[in-house]
Amino acid sequence: MKKNFLNAGSIKEQVPICTLLKHLGYKPAKINGVEHHYINVLKSAEIKSAFVVNEQLNIWYDRLTKRSGNIIDFGIAYWPDLNSEQVIEKISQFFQISKRPTGIQKTNGQRKRLAVKIPFYHIEEIKPVGCNVEITAYLQSQGLWEISIGHLKEVYYYVVDEKRRRKEFFAAGWQNENGGWEVRGKNFSGCLGHKGMTFIPGNESSLILFEDYIDYLSWKFANKLLGPSILILNSPEFVEAAKKRASKFHEVAVFFGKQHLNAEVLSAIQGINPPKIINSP
Repeated sequence: MKKNFLNAGSIKEQVPICTLLKHLGYKPAKINGVEHHYINVLKSAEIKSAFVVNEQLNIWYDRLTKRSGNIIDFGIAYWPDLNSEQVIEKISQFFQISKRPTGIQKTNGQRKRLAVKIPFYHIEEIKPVGCNVEITAYLQSQGLWEISIGHLKEVYYYVVDEKRRRKEFFAAGWQNENGGWEVRGKNFSGCLGHKGMTFIPGNESSLILFEDYIDYLSWKFANKLLGPSILILNSPEFVEAAKKRASKFHEVAVFFGKQHLNAEVLSAIQGINPPKIINSP
């Protein structure tokens, strides 16, 4: 009999990334407040901790691969041969989590797993880049300062946890089409609010598909003329949605760095007609 596994939303609510990492055999090299720093999670032979988990928001960022996201995004990065559905099934099996009828507190004498409470965050202010010296320094250190001007914003937000404690943060970011903000900073990168793709309208018959907004900015810096419509995934979980959107265009190009071409993305590219792949430098 096939087990009825939780959906992605339930996995995100019930399984902390730090707990999954512990089950996978990883211990934090250091803990700085709510940030847990790990070594050799997505890449081996690391000297310094590059993988960071924000325990409050239950999201992660890897400085070496420049990837980030929630627990499902981590599973896709950690098990590159699995698609999102297989990752959900694997995590469910890992923690023996399955759906139970609403309102039932015990099954076969076992307590129902309680969902982990994720703190509330609030975006306080949005400013153009150049107002905050730390954000500017971060963008300069990543070689992004020139291409960020006029495209990225400074996002100021705070988190209130279940004990009503408030902590303020800021980062560079851009807004996706669902109103959420994709942010990038020195110690954390992820999404605030609803995750979504970013669409920039252009030529109605041609489309370029990017995996990450930074790749798009690098391309735009070298291609200043108006041209095709742009669709940016922002997260691997939108591969199938991007594939459907791309099918409405006559010409489709895919601009991905080689290091980001995981199995799921490649599968989607193969379904795009014509599948023209442009590798970033």
